Amino acid sequence: MSFPLYAPMKNKTSAFLLIYIIITALISTTSCHRSGHTEQQLFMMDTLSDENPDTILTMLESMDFNAMSKSERMHAELLRGKAMNKAYVNFTTDSVMLEVVDWYERHGNANQKMLAYYILGCAYRDLEDALSALKYLNLAVDAVDENDEDCDLHTLMRVYSQMGGLYQRVAAFENERIADSNAERLAWQIGDTISALRLMWLQACCLFDSRNQSEAIMILDSIAQFTEKNGIQEDPDLIYPIKTDYYLERKDIKCAEILLREYEYKTGILTESLDTLNYDMAHFYLKGKYYNIAQKPDSAIQMFNKLSHLIELRPLYTSQRHGLKEVSYQGLTKAYSLKHQPDSVIKYANLYCQWNDSSTRAKSSEYLLRYQSLYNYTKIQEQALKAEQKASRLRVIIILLVVFATTIVIVAWLIYQKRLKKERQKQIETNKGYQSLLHEIEKSAEELLLVKTDSERFQREKESEIQKLQTALAMYQDNEQSVEQWSDERAIFACDIAKRLHSLSSHAQKATPNELNCLLVTAQNAFPKFYANITDASKGLSHTEIIISILIRFRFIPSEISLLLGLSSQRITNLKSSVNQKLFGTQGAKTLDSHLMSLK
Repeated sequence: MSFPLYAPMKNKTSAFLLIYIIITALISTTSCHRSGHTEQQLFMMDTLSDENPDTILTMLESMDFNAMSKSERMHAELLRGKAMNKAYVNFTTDSVMLEVVDWYERHGNANQKMLAYYILGCAYRDLEDALSALKYLNLAVDAVDENDEDCDLHTLMRVYSQMGGLYQRVAAFENERIADSNAERLAWQIGDTISALRLMWLQACCLFDSRNQSEAIMILDSIAQFTEKNGIQEDPDLIYPIKTDYYLERKDIKCAEILLREYEYKTGILTESLDTLNYDMAHFYLKGKYYNIAQKPDSAIQMFNKLSHLIELRPLYTSQRHGLKEVSYQGLTKAYSLKHQPDSVIKYANLYCQWNDSSTRAKSSEYLLRYQSLYNYTKIQEQALKAEQKASRLRVIIILLVVFATTIVIVAWLIYQKRLKKERQKQIETNKGYQSLLHEIEKSAEELLLVKTDSERFQREKESEIQKLQTALAMYQDNEQSVEQWSDERAIFACDIAKRLHSLSSHAQKATPNELNCLLVTAQNAFPKFYANITDASKGLSHTEIIISILIRFRFIPSEISLLLGLSSQRITNLKSSVNQKLFGTQGAKTLDSHLMSLK
């Protein structure tokens, strides 16, 4: 049988009085400037509430709640609930804490919401409404993210511990162990070693009550080893009561007696003393149980009576009081049956039955576990819905990104096509201008031939005109020597295949392989040494580079070459640079035209 163990109640009257005087003095010195100071006072009192809850309750009673703002009053009520819970003062109503929860749901941060839910859960615990208590304790857990650096892990640890207490009352051992395990994990995380060890002890109690007694003893042994290894003062309350009960369950009187004596020696308990207020109640239950097994009913009755006396004096939760009364009356029933006093047996047996309503406990356990299962199911559904919403948002974002990227690609493609079309149109206009000049020079040359014998003056004029036209043509090419060569090679440049290719370029049409081959044959016949030089295998020119070289030799300008071969201007420039390097060992494409024109 496991019991909630509390630290011995020591006399702290002097400390309480000193704290009371200090805070009262602070309040009185700031009362004339109350605005803004009440929150400071409440905050100061909050820092002391864990260690001195009774003093804080006294302080709150002396404060004028009507003079406070709504936020200050809610803070004060929350602080009052926290102090009541720490001082084991049972809540008698939930109305105030419901108002506090409503306020902090709308105005509080995550930690304040958790604390408000936690205190309201404790209020329902005192009101014996386990379902409502569990509901708000679950809400307290959900109010915070324990991975958040600002999360109040101390309060969250207490929330899990209270959940374990609720499950312990209805013997829901597995749920109790899980809740205590979560609380223990947080205790280690915040460095609260004492609480962590006590929570390990609670899990041992849970295992012991669920008949996993060997596992319970293993946990107790690990607690003892840890305290010894780390130089922590041993807390006999965590080790001896359960081990003693373990041996009493097995009717091992000798081992149980040894443990009882060691426990009394280490704690200084004098079980015969009347001053038992500061002693552990579990010990009196175990000693009474020991005397019953040892067939010493008078001593057992004495122990159980002391236990009953302590139950009336100690601040206990209602369910704790019921459980202790139950085992007390059970022990007295056993003791009086050993004394063969049927009247007393009947008396305490009836009292035991009144305090032990197993069917009610079973029903409460069923309701509580059913509620927790429903809560977990609802929570999983909410998490699944949130995940689906998150996935939906992600799908929408992906679709928008795809649409955006597609739009960018389409716009870029349209811009590129427009630019390409504009560039091609520019090339066509250039080619037309170039071919117009070719036509003019041919026309002038023919006129010159017709009138050579008629007029020297006319001849000089035409020669001058032709020279100007040749100079204009040379501007389309990167070739300074082209003007002098026009007269000698004009007939070759005006051949049929050259005219055909010029015509194609002016209409932005690509030359066919047959047309290019025809040009190759013409070049081979017109410029045999030039052709042999550029087609020499040792030079390493590609077929395209040979075609470009011949087109340049036939005075085709870059824009024409680009359209005839279907290559970009940049590609033509790169190929010209490659030819210049292979044939003449010169970097860049600028000097290629003049080099090719001079090539014999």
